[in-house]
Amino acid sequence: HVVKKISEGSDEIRNAIRQGYISYVINTSAVGAVHAESDGYQIRRYAIESNASMFTSLDTVKVLLDVLEETTLTISTIDA
Repeated sequence: HVVKKISEGSDEIRNAIRQGYISYVINTSAVGAVHAESDGYQIRRYAIESNASMFTSLDTVKVLLDVLEETTLTISTIDA
């Protein structure tokens, strides 16, 4: 479901991460967009504080999805 941004005053993302409802955080940022007030920075901080798995590269996420698919379906999707 859609949630409001942290910068819009919502605590929903923070609460979901801290309560363990979110297993993986995929958070990429634009070059030079890392400042303490940004939503992305705060989401990364919440993930680290809550020991949630966090990915900042889409290439890494693709490998994760391939592995999850292979272990779930027992079909090899990984190039040898």
